[in-house]
Amino acid sequence: MPIDVDEVQRRRAIAHATLAVAARDGARAITIRAVAKELGGSTAMVTNYVPTRTALITNAVLAAESRWRTDLEAHLDDLSGADRLRATVEWHLSTEPEDRLLRTLWIEMLSSAHTEPHGVDRREPLEARQEFLDASVAAGVPDAGLAADVLSLLTRGYYVSTLEEPAYWTAERAGRVARAVVDALIDS
Repeated sequence: MPIDVDEVQRRRAIAHATLAVAARDGARAITIRAVAKELGGSTAMVTNYVPTRTALITNAVLAAESRWRTDLEAHLDDLSGADRLRATVEWHLSTEPEDRLLRTLWIEMLSSAHTEPHGVDRREPLEARQEFLDASVAAGVPDAGLAADVLSLLTRGYYVSTLEEPAYWTAERAGRVARAVVDALIDS
């Protein structure tokens, strides 16, 4: 008799195992076999839900994104106008260790876009750009569409920069840049 497995729970467990492997051994160590070992099972218990390495990484990134949305809403709770826009940008420029790990996975996921285009999460950048657009409109930025594009490029570039120069891109430095960019956009 087949075992009844909750697919959502299994994908979540696979995401946690993928993050555990990456945190302990680095992103390059993520393989189906390593994740299966972390779960204490066979490779089939992984490949039935996520068939490739890119799918493993994308699954982990998607699982983190749902937590990000909840965290962002809590961070912005009572803020409005320019304060909400600044806080949105600063939140995206986090320097927490888990965020750096997830950015490493994000880079791994993107590096496979040419071979596995369906393995790349294309929804999150649209959602982030929409957050920037909504916050820019609420802050009264004259060209909210341009602001959303600038802030999207700023944050995406920051993700790469924190992996290249983690010691340089401190929370203080990133916050200073974010405030300067937001202030310039508001005053344009």
